[in-house]
Amino acid sequence: MGLRSLFLVLAGIWGSAAEAQPGPNSQVGTSMAPATAAGVENASSNEKPLGGGAWQATTIFSNITVGLILADGRGDKTTRLYATDITTNTVKEFSFDGSWANTSNISLPFYAEGALLVGDGRADGSAHVYVGEFSSAGNVSEFTWDGTAWSGIAMGTAGQQMVAAQWCDPRSDGLLHQYFSTGGPAANNISYEFTYDKTGWMMDPIASPLTDASWGGFGLAVGPGRNDDVHRLYQGIFDAATEQNYIYELSWNGSDWDALELAEFGSGRLSQVMWLTVGQPRNDGLYRLYAVVRGRGVHEFTYDGTAWSETDLLPIGGEVFTSVVGQGRNDGVNRLYVGQLIPWQLFEATYDGKRWQYEYLGFPDGGVFRVLVGDGRGDGVNRVYSSGAAGVIEFTRQSL
Repeated sequence: MGLRSLFLVLAGIWGSAAEAQPGPNSQVGTSMAPATAAGVENASSNEKPLGGGAWQATTIFSNITVGLILADGRGDKTTRLYATDITTNTVKEFSFDGSWANTSNISLPFYAEGALLVGDGRADGSAHVYVGEFSSAGNVSEFTWDGTAWSGIAMGTAGQQMVAAQWCDPRSDGLLHQYFSTGGPAANNISYEFTYDKTGWMMDPIASPLTDASWGGFGLAVGPGRNDDVHRLYQGIFDAATEQNYIYELSWNGSDWDALELAEFGSGRLSQVMWLTVGQPRNDGLYRLYAVVRGRGVHEFTYDGTAWSETDLLPIGGEVFTSVVGQGRNDGVNRLYVGQLIPWQLFEATYDGKRWQYEYLGFPDGGVFRVLVGDGRGDGVNRVYSSGAAGVIEFTRQSL
């Protein structure tokens, strides 16, 4: 089956009627369906060009890919691209030296999708790759480059799916903490925090603020959302009893997490919080929270010094999945980049002071799972990268 007849599905399977969905090559069922390429009746063939308008598209890798990060994974001060090839349980490393090449592979001991981090997770000047298991065992592993190959160690077992990952220092203790968001109705935890204490990895669950059985999901972000230089954790939460979807802000009070509800959306998977981003795409010096909500669009939330309120909505609708804030045009202007599953497209939203203006970067077959902005080639030029059914694609802004 060609990619033009495929639709990429990464869906939450909710409620008591949910059936466990095994991931490819996985022996353990999961509560959230794995990323697959499956025919969908209402997904018409995508006849649009891969690159849109002023954007030139370059395919780096053509297998179905979810996790995607630009970072220094070897500790040699070279930025490389790391992508989760879910068909082979592998994290692939790509380097640019005149052209893109697959320079190494990390063979995973489990099935993984988007719970991927790359960098100095131990905060000791070293570099590593961190991967969370998408199946319900919830293992998390650290991989290190020894000069010739990758070696891995186990960091902990959560007993819940690991579906997304972020890191920062929301405890303000000078330590870098990793957060892996959960999927699945196991223990009533929404995330797990991993911290390296100079001797080994510590794992702490973050309990749900809801009394019903609930878990996290794909929506997870960290950052100074209140513009007070304090990093907080922002989490999409699914209530398994009511099937309602929420966004919560979690602040560390010195001994525990204070949870504040920011928003409540509808029930079921079509109101699922798919992605959260903290950034400044309005270019006014204020951080805001952007929530990608399935079937609705991108909701903007702003803290006014006293309370949170929803201040804007990009009414995209459809199967919207991911977003990132960055300077993809290399003009010093932050923009919001949004990837969709239906329709299959990646677009850029620019705030002109009054409203959002849109431009399409391209139309990758099967839709987009992840999008990021950065200097992947090491030439001082930012580009936009997407992952999805069509693999990993690089978009470069051209002068018209």
